[in-house]
Amino acid sequence: LGITIIREIPSFAFYFVAYGLLARSAMADILGSHAAPLVFGAMAGWAMWIPTYPIDIVKTIVQVQTTEKGNKKKALNSRQITAKLYRAGGIWAFFDGLEPKLARAAVKHAVTFWVYEVLMGFLRPPSGI
Repeated sequence: LGITIIREIPSFAFYFVAYGLLARSAMADILGSHAAPLVFGAMAGWAMWIPTYPIDIVKTIVQVQTTEKGNKKKALNSRQITAKLYRAGGIWAFFDGLEPKLARAAVKHAVTFWVYEVLMGFLRPPSGI
């Protein structure tokens, strides 16, 4: 649970801060109310995953480890996994599989923020009231 929290907190901080800053930028007016959430949602998804992907790699390995009782093989902790990954592949070992993750994130988060903005458009009171 600890390593998941270590990934989630900065991940969502990057996500919402990136979207909020982009949504208030001059580019939002240029893109318009329908395209901006799509473009900025995709970018927010990337902002969420790129800096925290190495933590996700370690978290995934921690979660899939099995302890074999007969062999007395002990599960590795996060630090040990990080060291093992680095020794095996250097810094790039922590970014293995990032490209498909970013492709999926772009679509997922673009649609998420577009739907959010459309629904908020219906829920916000009309201006001038």
